[in-house]
Amino acid sequence: MLNQIQADALAQMSADERKEQLDALVEQARTANGSSTAYLKSRIKAFELRYEMTSEAMLEKLQAGTQKETADIAEWLFLLDALEGSGE
Repeated sequence: MLNQIQADALAQMSADERKEQLDALVEQARTANGSSTAYLKSRIKAFELRYEMTSEAMLEKLQAGTQKETADIAEWLFLLDALEGSGE
């Protein structure tokens, strides 16, 4: 979980303290995003191994109508969308 800083606490800090606190929050968010990205990739890889096809192949089959959209496939699609939204 990311640390939080109250706005009134920031207002009471010097400019240097404020910059230090905000820089620490930004770095923490970057680290958390990296962890989230790794998690998404590992979950996607698990689906690819289970279904013995790449995500690209699954998307092609889904679009062609040869792959049914099951709960697993919907979750896989959600993970792909989340990964895309994370900038990866």
